Amino acid sequence: MFRNRKYFCQSITFYQQEQLLNKVLKDCEDCFKQLDQHGKSIKRDTKDMFIKFTQAKLQDQKKLLETDSVGVFQMLLDIIENVAHDKPLMTYILTTIDAIISENQRLFKQFMRALTPQVVPKLKQFLFLDGYDKVVYEAAAKIVTMIIADEGGNDAKEWVILFIGGIGNKLKISDQMIMPICVHFLKHDSLAIQFIKSGGIKIVSNQLTKYPTDLHIAYYTILALWLLSFTNESIPLFNDPQIGLIRMIIESVQKISREKILRVSFACFKNLVDVSAQCIELMVDNGLIKVVDLLLKGNLKDQDLIDDIKYVGEILEKNMKILTSFEKYVKELNAQNLTWSPVHTEKFWKENVKKFEENDFLLIRQLMKLAEILKSNNNQNIAVACYDLGEFCRFHPFGKVVLEQLNAKQEIMKQARNDDQMIRENALLSLQKIMLHNWQV
Repeated sequence: MFRNRKYFCQSITFYQQEQLLNKVLKDCEDCFKQLDQHGKSIKRDTKDMFIKFTQAKLQDQKKLLETDSVGVFQMLLDIIENVAHDKPLMTYILTTIDAIISENQRLFKQFMRALTPQVVPKLKQFLFLDGYDKVVYEAAAKIVTMIIADEGGNDAKEWVILFIGGIGNKLKISDQMIMPICVHFLKHDSLAIQFIKSGGIKIVSNQLTKYPTDLHIAYYTILALWLLSFTNESIPLFNDPQIGLIRMIIESVQKISREKILRVSFACFKNLVDVSAQCIELMVDNGLIKVVDLLLKGNLKDQDLIDDIKYVGEILEKNMKILTSFEKYVKELNAQNLTWSPVHTEKFWKENVKKFEENDFLLIRQLMKLAEILKSNNNQNIAVACYDLGEFCRFHPFGKVVLEQLNAKQEIMKQARNDDQMIRENALLSLQKIMLHNWQV
């Protein structure tokens, strides 16, 4: 069956849809019989081209597009305009168009020249009708997005608003296809801005949170973030640790060790380190330096990728000393967003422990609040706070006395029974340091 595959088989809408693909592949051999059923609705030239194109193998279909792309596109569009109600036929036609115009820019431009005014409204109608294969909705949405984004203007901005607003509601688009569609309007600055204004970042965040190890979703989502990184309006979003875009990209790099993920991730990082000190800080905070070191010790072949990783790593190293400071710690604590950054290390506590005496140990009191289970819904905050309280006790000459006055031991013992493994481990380690004061100082 593979030897007889056609253009439509290359449509991204068939990702993880092998059963449906095989069904359509089997049915397409008799597609011309379906077209005959529509009688005078279809012109003779359209029928002839349809039979010629459908019965051809993939390489012959490509040759036909080289010699008569106008005829092929007119045939496909004529069928959409006149027999859109034929559901099996639309599965074949729309996925074929998607595959062709996604192959290269030349074919897409030829398709755009063949368009008639009736096509886009007809394609939009598919998105709100019932009974079609899911790939019909997704192919229609992707084709419409490519057309409208290329044309630009207010119609394009309205389509971004409609698409973002319809995800998970009116539009029948699977999670696997959301970002492959979105990237087409993110290539245009004005539409990328509209994407941000319409709440698109929440969709991006949800994709990486929900599918942290899915190669397909991670690639297209990080590709979308790379495209957004060219837009000034996106920088405050990358800067925001609560949204956590940089943290999520780094986690994807760590969980999915594939070069295509590395390429698009470090292309994004490279853009960000050139424009935002806050982004550099977040990259350091979330352990990107260690990731860079491991990657450069690995067996990467792509020299452009290696150069990007080195470039980002050098900038992070230059900023490392600036970021591992007492002021950085205070900033994290006041924001109630503790991360496993360089300010939560033995070296930091050795150098800065006496500073925590200020204002009657105010910062230690703040740490206690984060460590209390009823006052923090962030597991990482609790875990890091427990770790830091243990380090304070370990390095301050009166640390144990201070923590006893604050009833810290009892609070940390509660966390030692927490359901979260990270919290339990750091609470137990902290208790060891409190009970064995001066342990390995």
